[in-house]
Amino acid sequence: MSMILWDLPVASTALLDAGPVLEVRPRRLIALRMAFEVIDGEREATLLFEGVEAYRVTHYRARSDAMLAAYDRLIDLGASEWLADVREALITHGGDATGLAHLQINFDDGPCFEFICRTHRVEERRR
Repeated sequence: MSMILWDLPVASTALLDAGPVLEVRPRRLIALRMAFEVIDGEREATLLFEGVEAYRVTHYRARSDAMLAAYDRLIDLGASEWLADVREALITHGGDATGLAHLQINFDDGPCFEFICRTHRVEERRR
């Protein structure tokens, strides 16, 4: 069962700069940046995923109907098959499999982003 962690403040059709930007940063940190207009100007939201063990991106027509649950929102997918596979691989190779979550967010016309990570946070600021 999925749990909603964050809702996009605007419809993803209204994102500026051609939509979300994925940044793979050092130390297994991934940032997903997006900009949007609000009444008093422009804002930028950055979803930060820390301790990333795996991630994937699924584009427009390759998305499944199940991915609609994450439309314009970040959700925790719970004990998914992919999470179990990543945990098993980590354990097999002597890695740390504790504290992992399978998170997903899906934007209009895609893509759908998924992360197996330890923590996440949202930062918002004026642009």
